[in-house]
Amino acid sequence: MRNQSRFARFLRGYGRLTIFLIPIGIATNFIGGQIASLLKLPMYLDSIGTILVGALCGGLPGALVGFISNFINSITTPTLMPFALVSIFLGLLAGLLSRMGVFRSLWKTIVSAVPFALIGGGLGGLITIWVFGGLGGNGVAIITGALHALGMDLNTAVFVSGLPADFVDKIVTVLIVFLILSRIPTRLFVKVPLGRAYIGRTKRDVIDIPDDELALEL
Repeated sequence: MRNQSRFARFLRGYGRLTIFLIPIGIATNFIGGQIASLLKLPMYLDSIGTILVGALCGGLPGALVGFISNFINSITTPTLMPFALVSIFLGLLAGLLSRMGVFRSLWKTIVSAVPFALIGGGLGGLITIWVFGGLGGNGVAIITGALHALGMDLNTAVFVSGLPADFVDKIVTVLIVFLILSRIPTRLFVKVPLGRAYIGRTKRDVIDIPDDELALEL
């Protein structure tokens, strides 16, 4: 009970809109992953909500979105649970990059796909090796197995197959996040913890904001 109270205080400290955005981020992850799966796309699209919430609300809310999303998916696919660590780090990195103003610039956003892919493909590859012996249960495992059959070392094959696929996924993911951020009006930015990093970047966002909103503690 005491832990639940602490968790509730933790969420309230980030504001009501953050609490509202967390389930939206989880739903976005699920929808993106389902679209990629149904359309047989060569990407995952299951971290859009994690990075978006991290960019708007901070690394910890983003990490929470990633962890809960991974936990829900692992109910039907238990092999996904070890990769919760990847989702957590993606959320934390999104918050850090947002504080640095990365998502205000298109080219910086595109470049940010590199560290995101290193976490997804790099850390994910290490988990695949340590937990599953090099062959996970995703579609990339087919490529990994083929490369290994051709004579490539299994551990090397994990990274050779995983990193490029994750890089493509993260480029598309961060571009979607950038597009969403570019459409959010200032009156909403002032209500999220990292919103001030995005205020005033375009003429479209210049609107009258009540003084009490500008005085909000972010």
